[in-house]
Amino acid sequence: MTKQTPLILLTVALLSNSFSAIGQKLPNKQETSVYAPADIKIDGKSTEWNDKFQAYNHAVEAWYTISNDDNNLYLIFRSNETEVTQKIITGGFVITVSPVDKKSELTPVAMNYPVVPWMSSQVDYLLKPSGPVKDADVKFLNRKINDQLKEIKISGVKSIPDGSISVYNDLGIKGAHLLDNQKNYTCEMVLPLSFIKHLIDDKGTFAYRVQVNGIDLKTTVIVGGRSASDPAAPSSDAVPHGLLYDTSPTYFTATYTLAKKP
Repeated sequence: MTKQTPLILLTVALLSNSFSAIGQKLPNKQETSVYAPADIKIDGKSTEWNDKFQAYNHAVEAWYTISNDDNNLYLIFRSNETEVTQKIITGGFVITVSPVDKKSELTPVAMNYPVVPWMSSQVDYLLKPSGPVKDADVKFLNRKINDQLKEIKISGVKSIPDGSISVYNDLGIKGAHLLDNQKNYTCEMVLPLSFIKHLIDDKGTFAYRVQVNGIDLKTTVIVGGRSASDPAAPSSDAVPHGLLYDTSPTYFTATYTLAKKP
């Protein structure tokens, strides 16, 4: 074994971990119910998921998995593209839960995370250069974002009239996110089922909408459009990464049925 072999093996391991999700052939929207792992941790890592996801959505340009256990609803998502990551950190992901019945007059429940001031959320300048990000820069970026992360926005919950709660709340509403050296941005959100049980039908099914806000400049919403950076995207569907993309919310809707404990 040469002196270079350990370095080569380490590089291969890192790349394998980075592309484990990318290499999956996934549907645009999650198709199955998933019971959350018993060892699930809300730490911005996908270790308990073996770095695999249930879907890759082309509207929000992220891998994601929705799961549940007997008490909570979980959402984990990942971006591996600098412009997308910047957009997510700028405006956050919003998951909105509503009844499947579109005629229902019940108020949907929405959770928005992360919520970081724009001037404190700029990370793209350290992510754009090719190659892995230096350890010191990764540590700096994660600290920069988390130091400004004070609240989680919540709507549709009568017991939270102010529309936001501290990230250190005792309600079981949680979020965590993390950037790594391979430019993977992973974010996790937890919403107790007790807050949405009235929106779930007798089959355990509800509708949900996942949206990436971007910078709020009151611009157009892009529904299902793919960015021009995706080589597989038809030219008619491509949405260039630029001011319009950065400021325009992108979203998709789907339904989910609660999984039963195995």
